[in-house]
Amino acid sequence: MKKLIHEYRFLIIGLLIPYIFIISSIFIKVNKDLTAPATITAVSNSIHIGDNDKYGVNTVSVYSYEKINLLSYLFGLANPYASIDDTYEYSITDSKTVYGSGKIQKDVSVYNSIIAGYRQAGYSQIINENSFKGYIIHVITTMTPDELKIGDVIIAFNGVRFTEAKTYNEFAYECSKLTYDDNAKYSITVIRNNEEQKLEIKPSRYEKAGKTYLTFGINTYCYMVPSHNLGKDCPDYNISSANSLGPSGGLMQSLYVYEALTNFRLTRDKKIVGTGTVDAFGKAGPIGGIYQKVITANKSGADIFFVPVTSLDESIYSQEDNYKEALSSYQNLGKTKMKLVPVSSLEDIINYLKGE
Repeated sequence: MKKLIHEYRFLIIGLLIPYIFIISSIFIKVNKDLTAPATITAVSNSIHIGDNDKYGVNTVSVYSYEKINLLSYLFGLANPYASIDDTYEYSITDSKTVYGSGKIQKDVSVYNSIIAGYRQAGYSQIINENSFKGYIIHVITTMTPDELKIGDVIIAFNGVRFTEAKTYNEFAYECSKLTYDDNAKYSITVIRNNEEQKLEIKPSRYEKAGKTYLTFGINTYCYMVPSHNLGKDCPDYNISSANSLGPSGGLMQSLYVYEALTNFRLTRDKKIVGTGTVDAFGKAGPIGGIYQKVITANKSGADIFFVPVTSLDESIYSQEDNYKEALSSYQNLGKTKMKLVPVSSLEDIINYLKGE
């Protein structure tokens, strides 16, 4: 055996070097995030309206990983459809936090899409006086005060109590009025584990373009829960556990809800795919990974891909990063039957499909 090892030592060493490198690269972290194409999923897999589960509306997902290892980084470089970006320096990337964030984002997107779809279909009873809960924390960072936790629902801040949903984020607006003070602390009231807690928090500061800003290092969503007391003439909804995380399915989910409630076959026999957040008022919002989502939709045979924009004015949306990224991906597809359609709301989608 020793003689054989000695005789083939250079071959053994040659084989061991790449093996050792591969194993080592799994444990070496780099400050990079990876996004790659994934798959499309029928909305009817997660939301059910009465017996209407046959509509061709699909959400699209990507594989997204934060602070990847060296091996994933090298695979990403070799994948022409993948994007690699610097990890946000204040990100918290442990699996529990990332999952918790994605789960909250998905839950809020489902609730918002149900509310928006029912409202658009004329069923205003989908919300009641108890639907608005506050502003839920769905992202925390290394700049977040220790007193705040992911999943906290903010109901009051700095003397202002939040009592109803508005078309803008009222908590973020109140924060924007503050100026940085090294000694300042601010009162905040949250619901945590069904209990109201009054806290005092101190912001962090950061410099940008020579100016000092304050931040609490959190992202929040307006948190509304749809009612189930809809009346006998209004179809009820059911929610199934979703395999995906994040908010990007919201806009397409709201289209599915609307179509199922009205029985308008807007999608007809077309495969409809799109992305974008949606709020309870049906307004679309931008989303990440759209370059890869366009590729995924095209590979799935989609006829239409809806892109979220802030306005249907081409002079405005053509300058928006989300649309420019989607258009770049679309132009690189070459010959395709898929149409790329900008929309700013659920209503825009409905109007477009009615005109098809």
